[in-house]
Amino acid sequence: MCGIVGYIGERAALPFLVDGLKRLEYRGYDSAGIATVGGSGLELVRAKGKLHNLEQKLEGAYRTTATIGIGHTRWATHGKPEEHNAHPHTDASGRLAVIQNGIIENYSELRTALKERGCLFKSETDTEVIPHLIACHLDGRTLLEAVLAAVRELKGAYAIAVLSADFPDEMIVVRQQAPLVVGYGDGENYFASDVPAIVSHTTRVLTLQDGECARITRTGVEVYDFTGHKLRRSPRTLNWNPSLVEKRGFRHFMLKEIHEQPGVIRDSLEDRIGDRGSPVRLGLPTDLFAGLERIYIIACGTSWHASLVGKYLIESLSGLPTEVNYASEFRYNLPPLSDRILVIGVTQSGETADTIEALKVAHQQGVRILGITNRPESSLGQKYEHIIDTRAGLEIGVAATKTFTSQLIAFYLLALQLAHLRDTQTPERIHEILTGLQQLPTHIENILDTQERYITELAREFDATRDFIFVGRGLNYPIALEGALKLKEISYIHAEGYPAGEMKHGPIALLDAAVPVVAIAVPGKVYEKVLSNAQEAKARDARLIGVAPLDDPAAVETFDQILPVPVVDELLSPILTVVPLQLLAYHIAARRGLDVDQPRNLAKSVTVE
Repeated sequence: MCGIVGYIGERAALPFLVDGLKRLEYRGYDSAGIATVGGSGLELVRAKGKLHNLEQKLEGAYRTTATIGIGHTRWATHGKPEEHNAHPHTDASGRLAVIQNGIIENYSELRTALKERGCLFKSETDTEVIPHLIACHLDGRTLLEAVLAAVRELKGAYAIAVLSADFPDEMIVVRQQAPLVVGYGDGENYFASDVPAIVSHTTRVLTLQDGECARITRTGVEVYDFTGHKLRRSPRTLNWNPSLVEKRGFRHFMLKEIHEQPGVIRDSLEDRIGDRGSPVRLGLPTDLFAGLERIYIIACGTSWHASLVGKYLIESLSGLPTEVNYASEFRYNLPPLSDRILVIGVTQSGETADTIEALKVAHQQGVRILGITNRPESSLGQKYEHIIDTRAGLEIGVAATKTFTSQLIAFYLLALQLAHLRDTQTPERIHEILTGLQQLPTHIENILDTQERYITELAREFDATRDFIFVGRGLNYPIALEGALKLKEISYIHAEGYPAGEMKHGPIALLDAAVPVVAIAVPGKVYEKVLSNAQEAKARDARLIGVAPLDDPAAVETFDQILPVPVVDELLSPILTVVPLQLLAYHIAARRGLDVDQPRNLAKSVTVE
């Protein structure tokens, strides 16, 4: 969740550190800090709040030409978001600095033991035990040896970076179940918790694996395991364009990413649609699906909503029983598992700790594993052989938009492949659905072209609104959940999603003229029922907004406003109905002057459990 960057080379380190931290702001944070080693030793600057607070302190009182340094943005876990809890943290001598992402589970017992040895602590963080621990192991050892000795005493999931004034020509980084990538330059090297921080400087990167440590100098990178054994690891070349981390004229990354969805769908489908004999080509072996009795999908947040749609698609198209579980709950209440069960882990970043740990427990039970992720180079991609790459490209906005859509496409393709293998749909029906998927990008482009100005104006009417209700039925019920989540994530308006038929069983008590209701009503087997449920809300004076066809008299009569979507096969409708809800959430939040791309308390990649 936190952002980590580091630089060593011939240039001044400070501009790289600040720029790198800015490129990681999407991960979520509440304080920031940097440490460098120069002529006067270790220099440390920290600040509470956003990066501009740190920049002001750097401009006001900090001048350095140091060519080695580390930087960090912190998302508070242990200790409030105050400056004294911000990273980097130092040992008692003030000559050794540490930044960390993750959680040290045994920090309390280590802290007690270190206090007994005379160490004084200045923060409430779990991280501060690390520099004290390293310092205790430094006597007569190299920095690498001391770090490895300290790491062997740590329990938890973490990425750590260490800088020392006594070893001014090297940095040590460690990975254990938290992402860390090393970048290779010419006479300079870098590291970061995610690629966007370094992609404008290099595309040659090495993703450290769990249980690995790297010694980084100006001229090279050495990788070791935790026993100190040197490993042979080579960097790979990314095919990322640095412009992916630019807004390209859009006011926010989130709006840019909403508009990128047609292209994402085209990329997700490209080369994956085959012929009658093999209609879907995901690169997955058929024996992964042979003899399956059940599928469990585990995910969190927006990925959980995509998984609910996935369950509907898999069951309706292939007839294979499917359950969706929160990853954070799955491993603490395991269902009966066997080698005839497929567990699908869905995580945009491929680093979501709850999902990774749940998959680990499931894998130990002998199940088959499939991952769906936007980052095949991530921990998920390293741990498991079978992956569906959603091909959404880098998503900067914390609130997922294009990655949600790409996850839906992955589930459509997977469900159709299962239907083909299990012979539960005719080739004609499979071809019909695939053709419909290929037409969706044009439909989304029409929605974006025709609705954005209208939704911008509509957003003005909710300046004082404090509550929203979203309702849907069938496979559009998860879209109601997603619409509510998007709104509360970025506008901080309380919003809830419900199955439309459940409103009368309790939630209808919330309704009055101050509570707008957004209903997803598209032609299909539950269309009339959703319209009827919407009328129940209208009778309680609720303002009704319909995501519905514009030219249907029944919809025009029911709703106060319509966010129109084209009429398509009901099975395909979720990919269209979510787009107006994304725009509505965005424009309400933007009108309120909120930080759309970096909503409070949230992080893009949740790497702690």
